[in-house]
Amino acid sequence: MVYSNNMNKIEQEFNKCESWYRSRTTKSIQTGKEMIVQIMLDNPDKIWWWSWEFVGKTTSKGDFLSHRAPARASDMAIYYPDIVEDRAIGRFKVYRLRTENIDQVKKFIS
Repeated sequence: MVYSNNMNKIEQEFNKCESWYRSRTTKSIQTGKEMIVQIMLDNPDKIWWWSWEFVGKTTSKGDFLSHRAPARASDMAIYYPDIVEDRAIGRFKVYRLRTENIDQVKKFIS
């Protein structure tokens, strides 16, 4: 009897995980770089981001950032320095959305 109740609980928890996974389907088609910018736009109170803070986040458009997000943040700082700024702290970097160039940011997202 205890075994049966435990199995029911296991299946219920699995079903919750599956339901969450299916509900997070992508609503927009953005690249990883666009998603990094979108996350920064979605959180205007946060100025500087450690690269690992992007992992596992979901944008306001429903896109999920994977383990590759830190690399995309780095790409943004390298290829689009007018949109994302980076600064080194020891061997790590932090990233900032250049809100002073908000027109370029919005153009990049659209």
